[in-house]
Amino acid sequence: MKKITFKKSTLDNGLRILTNQLPYTNSVGIIFLVGCGSRHETEDIAGVSHLIEHVLFKGTKEKTTPKLISSVVEDVGGSINAFTDKEVTGYWCKIPLENYNEGISLFVDMFQNSLFRDNDIEKEKKVIYEEIRSFYDSPSSYVNLLLESLLWPNHPMGRDIAGSVDSVNNISKNSLLSFFNSKYVPSNTVISVVGNIQHSKIVDEISKNFHNYTGVNKDFMEILTPELNKDSRLSLINKKTEQIHLNLGFPGINYLDDKKYSLSLLSVILGETMGSRLFEEVRESRGLAYGISSNVQYFSDTGSVIIDSAVEPKNIHETVKVIQNELEKIKENVTEKEIEKAKKYTIGKMHMRLEDTMSITNFLGFQEIISGKIQTVEEITKNINKVTKFSIEKVANDIFKKNKMLFSVIGPFDKEAEKSLNSFLQ
Repeated sequence: MKKITFKKSTLDNGLRILTNQLPYTNSVGIIFLVGCGSRHETEDIAGVSHLIEHVLFKGTKEKTTPKLISSVVEDVGGSINAFTDKEVTGYWCKIPLENYNEGISLFVDMFQNSLFRDNDIEKEKKVIYEEIRSFYDSPSSYVNLLLESLLWPNHPMGRDIAGSVDSVNNISKNSLLSFFNSKYVPSNTVISVVGNIQHSKIVDEISKNFHNYTGVNKDFMEILTPELNKDSRLSLINKKTEQIHLNLGFPGINYLDDKKYSLSLLSVILGETMGSRLFEEVRESRGLAYGISSNVQYFSDTGSVIIDSAVEPKNIHETVKVIQNELEKIKENVTEKEIEKAKKYTIGKMHMRLEDTMSITNFLGFQEIISGKIQTVEEITKNINKVTKFSIEKVANDIFKKNKMLFSVIGPFDKEAEKSLNSFLQ
């Protein structure tokens, strides 16, 4: 792939603007990222970041309805959406080249001129209640939240990003606006734009129109690094389902830790492909599960490694035993062939992902908002290729410690199954 060469400007108010010019593309990817999410919320207003994300689409002074907002992008064939995560909230669109100014102007309008009408706030609360209920009705989703609550107990990182029905209901308009005004400020915002565009024109456009976007980033609460769980390591919910949904997890490492390259390759070898060790042993060799996978999460000061699967209740003990055996084996027996395959997979996947304007937009914007530093594809590739057998086995030994292993389980189980799971934690 061609080298991604980006330009960055920081306005006098602290707003950061990133662009990457891609000639011959017909789409432009735009994302406005704000450095706030569920971990920045106090418990009594848990879910406020997510509620704000919803309410910003309800109307502005000029575009007074959700339809008028979405039609700016959708009526010309584009896509528009938003998301809330633990540390970041984002608003994005992919729009035809000739309409990119309208896409930028739309988000500027939403950030500066949203109406925050009482009726809209209450309506979106009801929508979010159903979103939360839907999440808890899905064992495969809920089991992951249970695992995170074990990883980071009594900490916002271990809470549902959407909050709870009670906490969302508790959010007043004043507390919502107070949070919005403290977090949606220039120094806490990154704008990334990718396509056949010119950096100077993007900066001029944003500078000219973003004149009401002011304020200083203020913390609602002290941002503490979550302490790891020292007590409960097993969370069980008995539910009449056909399968037992299982998450097996470990504390991981943060986004800035150079060991992430070794850990990412370790996860690929362990369970991210159909040729991975867990897939081969759990599905192909024994037929215990339809699917099994491992994944790694990196945050600013913590992280996680999670293995997830769903199995017939009678097979839960054998499945966990096989997983645990694979974790022990990978600590001291990673082959050079596996490492080379994992490197090619990871680098190849990155290159293919970055063929799209929106993907490059995210690639630049997320690095900037999370760390304030952007690594190029070449730098990332170099760091991946530097990973060795020793570094992978070392990170495996550091992460996969039995006394740090956690289980979350949803499904039909009896006392014997609970006893069996507890035996793996001894």
